[in-house]
Amino acid sequence: MTTIMQPQAETQTPQIQVNQESGPWYTIRQASLMSGMPETTLRYYETIGIIPPIARDPSSGHRCYNQKDLDLLETISCLSATGMSLEHMREYLGNRAGGAETAGRQIELLAEQGRRLSQQMADLRARKRYVQLKIKYWGHIRDHDQAGATELINQSAQIIEAAKRSGNERLAG
Repeated sequence: MTTIMQPQAETQTPQIQVNQESGPWYTIRQASLMSGMPETTLRYYETIGIIPPIARDPSSGHRCYNQKDLDLLETISCLSATGMSLEHMREYLGNRAGGAETAGRQIELLAEQGRRLSQQMADLRARKRYVQLKIKYWGHIRDHDQAGATELINQSAQIIEAAKRSGNERLAG
């Protein structure tokens, strides 16, 4: 039987006895590989409270992740992949145990993130249209068709403005 220290408040640290019934324990390297997040991110998330304090091996001080920790890391990895802010991620994770009482706020947080993603998609589409326009423009230039290039730019004012707005809104936000 191995003894694992579970860090808590700065006072005493209670010991967790790890036995076969508690399941396997994983190193930070293994947790990183399984979650898809770098070890530095796991340490950072623990430091800022996104991840609760992870149990430690008392002989080495190394983090020991259990299956419950890995399940949480999977959720965090998915939230992070959506681009959710750390503030909203922290709130979302804190609300999970609230069940029906916090379900409304969970829906709001996810809906807000969905709206942000929709806006990002619209911005990307505007930027893509601009790139496609410039490909056509430079095709005209390559073919020594200055009149075609000028006409294309004149007809594409909306595409150019949309691309500028998408970039400026991103920088302003």
